[in-house]
Amino acid sequence: MDSLPGGWPYPYESDTPSLSGELSTERGQRKGRRAERVTVELGAGLRQRGASGVSVQIMDLSTDGFRVATHLDLYPGTDVWLRLPGLEPCHARVMWARGHSVGCAFVRPLHPAVLDMIIARGRR
Repeated sequence: MDSLPGGWPYPYESDTPSLSGELSTERGQRKGRRAERVTVELGAGLRQRGASGVSVQIMDLSTDGFRVATHLDLYPGTDVWLRLPGLEPCHARVMWARGHSVGCAFVRPLHPAVLDMIIARGRR
């Protein structure tokens, strides 16, 4: 009988259980989304290039992006900067806009620990 280093028996194909199913790296998030979004209600500042900042309400947030409620007319491709409490402004790009709801993707994703800190602050 063949054996592996350390005397372990060699696993023959007939000894290997078969698996079937579908593998996915998506954990409940919408297809096309890279990170799971967390529902929050958090005030922040948002500004376009060359404009003054306005107050917005963050509706959900992830390491890769966010959704805000705002009165601004923003269009896909617009560069914006989100000012979260206690952080430097984060550069993002508008991905979609529907009415007063706008979805943006961070140019440089947030570190997961930073996201956890922001969410914890928002729950206090």
